Amino acid sequence: MKFRLAELADLNDLNALEQQLFEGDKISPRQMKRFLLSPHSLIFVAVHQTELVGYALLLFHQGTQLSRLYSIAVKPDFRGQKIAQSLIELCEQAALGQGSTTLRLEVREDNISARKLYEKLDYKPLKVLVHYYDDLANGLRMQKRLTLSQNKFLLPIPLYIQTTPFTCGAACLLMSFSALNAEQEVSRTLELQLWREATTIFMAAGHGGCSGHGLALAAKRRGYDVELWTQSKSTPFIDSVRDEKKKDVIQLVHEDFCQQIEQQNIKVIETPPSIRQLEDWVNSGDCVLLLISTYRFNGSKEPHWIVLSGVSEKFFFIHDPYSKTKSDLAGLAYVPVSKESLSQIIGFGKQKHTACVTIRKPRAH
Repeated sequence: MKFRLAELADLNDLNALEQQLFEGDKISPRQMKRFLLSPHSLIFVAVHQTELVGYALLLFHQGTQLSRLYSIAVKPDFRGQKIAQSLIELCEQAALGQGSTTLRLEVREDNISARKLYEKLDYKPLKVLVHYYDDLANGLRMQKRLTLSQNKFLLPIPLYIQTTPFTCGAACLLMSFSALNAEQEVSRTLELQLWREATTIFMAAGHGGCSGHGLALAAKRRGYDVELWTQSKSTPFIDSVRDEKKKDVIQLVHEDFCQQIEQQNIKVIETPPSIRQLEDWVNSGDCVLLLISTYRFNGSKEPHWIVLSGVSEKFFFIHDPYSKTKSDLAGLAYVPVSKESLSQIIGFGKQKHTACVTIRKPRAH
């Protein structure tokens, strides 16, 4: 069995396969041609001798790190030969190569054999889609966090999940402290204490978020060597609120942070770190906190802190402290993010505020 990317010459065979195997929800010949030619989709085919016996269609979602297995089909006479599994694995590798960290698919709720295959390949149920198909059958959305098999260097950072919607920065500090000090005690009390030290007081709604300045100070107070790489056209997060009184408070707190940073002799570099610099820090065992925009992850434009937890030739790995459900936990450690994608998500807001805090053990003098 030969597996390869589909070519325009395969169009007639793909259309014939679609007509043969699906009663409803068919991809039209016009759509199939568009998918073949689109830069945002890939079609893998399985070929036995000269016969096209199966295909899988992968879609890339612009602006996110999410890919979708849109359609997969194998001729009945060739089932049971792991062709579908091989096609899915090719799609996973291609999705990773495009910078995707998650692959989603939809399957008929009554298609037990397909569901068993996806479960075997570690796809988890996400949502029941009522009357999703043409015949009103329910669908089941499933997804998988993708991991790399290539050589990689991973830091021994324990995963800590933030316990509130607003303590991602504090949670990243806790993970860093635990990685650098095996005796570090971790608690929700300390998480909230770190947040109180580092918060900018106000955000668009609810409690405030942590700035790079505040996180750097909290780490410095606990004896760590710290550097702050930051660049902003205005005070961090100030554009996220409209109330002038809140803006005044944010400005006052930021100015106080800047004064404390100068007093503590924390090195501040007013530029974003390069990809090469990030690689060097991770390879040296330093903990690196990055402020990112969550838009490419979930479509929501919110500031969020992550920790770099590894590096390979094409990817960084991150620990993400935010989880919607307990079932997400296994997929939040060592999440692969392509280096190109990481460079696109660093920074937040119209001001493109960037912040990076590096934390390391004090060097012996």
